[in-house]
Amino acid sequence: MSNRLHNSNFTMDDIALELGLSKSTVSRALSDSGRISMETKNRVRECAKRHGFKPNLVAKALAGKKTLNIAAVMPFQASATQMMFFHECLSGIVSRAALSGYSVLVCMTESSENEILQNVLSDGKVDAVVLTQLKHNDENVALLRRHGLPFVVIGSGAGDDIVHVDSRMKENCAQFTELVTEKLPAASRVLFVCGSLDIEANNNRLSGFLSGMESVKGKDVQYAVCTEPSDVADEISLKSWNLVLCSDDVVCMQVVEILNENHLEIGRDVKIASFHDSVLLESHVPSISAVKVDAYALGEKSSELSLNLVKGEKCESVNYVDCSFAMRASTGE
Repeated sequence: MSNRLHNSNFTMDDIALELGLSKSTVSRALSDSGRISMETKNRVRECAKRHGFKPNLVAKALAGKKTLNIAAVMPFQASATQMMFFHECLSGIVSRAALSGYSVLVCMTESSENEILQNVLSDGKVDAVVLTQLKHNDENVALLRRHGLPFVVIGSGAGDDIVHVDSRMKENCAQFTELVTEKLPAASRVLFVCGSLDIEANNNRLSGFLSGMESVKGKDVQYAVCTEPSDVADEISLKSWNLVLCSDDVVCMQVVEILNENHLEIGRDVKIASFHDSVLLESHVPSISAVKVDAYALGEKSSELSLNLVKGEKCESVNYVDCSFAMRASTGE
């Protein structure tokens, strides 16, 4: 038996025999089925690794009419700064997909058309799709519904019947707003500078900001919302703001530039914070307070869910990853 177990023809039957399991249990464990306990999966994987067994994924895919590919849809027009978030997301998607023998096809789509994704779906190149950014009334969602292909959305707003992964953005933005305004003196003025409301994440951030401001009404704090980039410079140069809250790191760095042009010292003349963190904010002098979202975890979870959908498993429509608050010098921390 010892010689056979180390033979290059070692099979799932051999794993089942050695571990006292059924062949179907071994197969499900190797395919990462949610029906098998993690303890059993680890036993099977360790046995397979010890004997050099590698399942023939290609043959299995052909038998089940699978491509062993999933698509990650990313915005083509994203700036270099925004791409840091999508790159982290993609890393999580790829890492998790690889555990199940899947590769990731990246689809860069324009905001006004989805021809690339349409071609990928029509050609049957993927088994599932992850949308890394959700637009308002997103055409990609309608397209995926028509094709009937499993898909997962990063962010909320696509509908309660769609599987999505979120960081509790509304709730966390509301809590962060309360946190950065709690030390402001009475009669302070707060400006929220929002990115494009065509992106659902910004609608959620705006909703969170408004909810957070409701809790500080007793301090007579006044606030305004600026959704047009062309108006930001006028708002800052013509009015005195105690705090400027930004929807994300890209908007925040644009505001920082305007503050510098107006010779306003961050942390002393005006506080500033962002609803999304990045290395740009962390390394800025002074460092800028922000909500830290785990983009890698968003990608990893969305990839896991998409693969579960491919296997026909039921998934909760709402799924969350953790985030935290980084309180820094820009808000007096």
